[in-house]
Amino acid sequence: MKRTMAWLLLLLMLVCALPAEADSQLRVTWQGTAVDLKTIGSWQTVIRTGGRDVTVPSSELAWESTTDVRFAYVYAPKAGKVNMRMSGRSKASIITKIPTGRIVIVFEKNDTWSGILYDGLIGYVQNSTLRFIEAPDTPRATATLSYKGKTDVKTKVTMRSGANQGSRAVIGLRPGMAVTVFEKGKTWSEVEVNGYHGYVLTEHLAEIREAEAMPEEPEDSDFLPPPPDDGIPLVEEEVDLD
Repeated sequence: MKRTMAWLLLLLMLVCALPAEADSQLRVTWQGTAVDLKTIGSWQTVIRTGGRDVTVPSSELAWESTTDVRFAYVYAPKAGKVNMRMSGRSKASIITKIPTGRIVIVFEKNDTWSGILYDGLIGYVQNSTLRFIEAPDTPRATATLSYKGKTDVKTKVTMRSGANQGSRAVIGLRPGMAVTVFEKGKTWSEVEVNGYHGYVLTEHLAEIREAEAMPEEPEDSDFLPPPPDDGIPLVEEEVDLD
């Protein structure tokens, strides 16, 4: 009897020590009104409110269930995708796979796992697969993408996971699109656009300007650019990093 009670007590302690599963909802408001997130960005986010999509500063979003919210992007340069799980356990059920470069909202950070919001889903990923984005104190610069100086060509500009040609391709971007510039380098620049964070060749940035005001809202079709057709696959591997 004593041995059975001891095992039950040990089991209870182990269960209590496991991370709890994520809540099914993470409510967000803007100007006191509940909104839906369409495209997450650390500097600007597209929300759905009043039946239309609106681009707003991410700093103006408020969270009902928590105040400790951070932005991060998925970093999986080798596997290409990260498993998002129901809870902070390596054996927990997989909800979905998140491509490298996608921006997520982190509402809980533990020693090994973080609770995140991605594409309307709540779940957990390993901390090693996240790169946190520091909130800027000043407005970010913006730039227009170009290819060989032109903004009206069909050839796509490839965003990569790192500042070198050998890094994994994240997504193909159309010339003429506006991107947020985090850091402009001599050869590579760190940028963010349409829910993706990564690097593009600096030569593809044109009309760099300080973001003193919110840019014009793009058409709905601009939010999800098609995959690149430059012969570089975006994500082919699906490796369980857990």
